[in-house]
Amino acid sequence: MVIYVGGTLKLGVLDYAPIDEGATPQDALQASTRLVQAADRLNYSRFWVSEHHGIEAMASVSPEVLIAHLASATTRIRVGSGGVMLPHYSSVKVAENFKSLEALNPNRIDMGFGRAPGANPRVSGALNDEKSGLLPYPQKVADLLGFLTGDHAAESQYAGVSVTPDAGSLPLPWVLGASGSTAELAAANGLGFTFAHFINPSARGSRAAEQYRREFRPSAFLTEPAVIAAVFVAVGRDEAEAADLTDAFHLWLSHAESAAPFSRMPSLERAQNHTWSRFELAARERNEGRMIAGTAAQVAQALRQLADDYGTDEVMVNPMMPGENCRLAALEALAAEFTLGEHPALATTPAEK
Repeated sequence: MVIYVGGTLKLGVLDYAPIDEGATPQDALQASTRLVQAADRLNYSRFWVSEHHGIEAMASVSPEVLIAHLASATTRIRVGSGGVMLPHYSSVKVAENFKSLEALNPNRIDMGFGRAPGANPRVSGALNDEKSGLLPYPQKVADLLGFLTGDHAAESQYAGVSVTPDAGSLPLPWVLGASGSTAELAAANGLGFTFAHFINPSARGSRAAEQYRREFRPSAFLTEPAVIAAVFVAVGRDEAEAADLTDAFHLWLSHAESAAPFSRMPSLERAQNHTWSRFELAARERNEGRMIAGTAAQVAQALRQLADDYGTDEVMVNPMMPGENCRLAALEALAAEFTLGEHPALATTPAEK
């Protein structure tokens, strides 16, 4: 195992379920199933799926539904959300969903949540069209945790209310964020903290992680602080392929941030033959730090440095690369670099490869 400054470095995966050119949403969800099975076999620590609404190039819109499927298709790896966009939903319903998932898959469920819309304004409005107003985010979080444990604040209108099923274990909550305020919220409630380095690749992340550890209070969920740094990766067989994969990523991202997003993840061929506009080049320069790209050895070295910067023993990679085979190869190559090995009961035979 690879040892970083603070101990053994663990690797997790964040999956957007990208829909490749020429593929369907069904194809993308089946590809995500094969990806989580590879991660399970290769001893990755956890596999999270995202929540994105109204984005044609991504198939992951309902994390809880996808988690149920992916957990049933695996045996060991923790499966969770990266994350549920809590302001859209009833805290009690989110608690029920994740307690049900935990009952079905004991000690394997992560409940990552955040407050980004995960949708354009019209879709976001549709998700909230029957609400008279939105509760403050810290209140939503307090209610959610209270429903999970049955331990609400004395002054809460829900004091004494818990939800079922009570399986004897709880899903592990993680606050997803890219700022110091989310670090403060995670620390105050004794929750895990995941910093989205793939959104905010600045020194703010390491400062937020330090703040979180300094202010952490033990809880029913965690007795010690837990930090994950999450980042996009592109892993090539050589530097030339890594550069092509990086081009495809930046082509997708430059349009994802515009009024004209791609309906599918751009292929390597499209990226190789593309003539970049001034707008696309400006977006690429602005987003350069959000991805770690290179050969497996180069990416592994950069991930070790990222872990050191955050003072953590776990990083999460988002292989936002075109083509299922590229994404699978990236997980295989990084597992080899970090000598994660294969789970003996899940190792494939030569005939199955």
